[in-house]
Amino acid sequence: MINDIFDEPLVIECDNIRLRPIMEEDADDLYEIFSDDQVMKYYDLMPLKNRDEADSLARMFIRSLKDRSMVRWGIEEKSSGKLIGTCGFFCISELNKKAELGYELRRDRWGMGIMSEALSAAMRFIFTKTDINRVEAFAEVPNVASMKLLDKLGFVNEGTLRQYERCRNALIDVTIWSYLRIDGKY
Repeated sequence: MINDIFDEPLVIECDNIRLRPIMEEDADDLYEIFSDDQVMKYYDLMPLKNRDEADSLARMFIRSLKDRSMVRWGIEEKSSGKLIGTCGFFCISELNKKAELGYELRRDRWGMGIMSEALSAAMRFIFTKTDINRVEAFAEVPNVASMKLLDKLGFVNEGTLRQYERCRNALIDVTIWSYLRIDGKY
């Protein structure tokens, strides 16, 4: 069952990073990440304007874990102990055996393989600990880096959803990607 993941220890040790539940103390690091215009360029939220918004975001991640609606890990860099991003699953459907994957990373850590390491660990976790069948991810058409990452992780591009959602005051096209249990990498 998918909801069983909420009963598992949610700390995942990787070579260079640790995935762990987000805490209120992470608000300063969350602010650094989520206030960066470049990090938020293809995100469905506007960049944070102040530290209070980061406090609210941290509380939302914590509350969503407690109410079993989302698993969002903080990506902690082992060498510095700093929270450098987040990743996890939301829109979790027990009935349809699927979840959506989301992620973001501090700009100064882009291109270092960190998100690939984090998402590979998250994908192994969800396919090992649950009976999930499908993980979906959405990427805006101009977000080439995200699409390259999803391809590297074994996701399949299922096509473009034209004017799929309203974001930054415009209707935008997004690509939908999926990874199925039968794909077998995780």
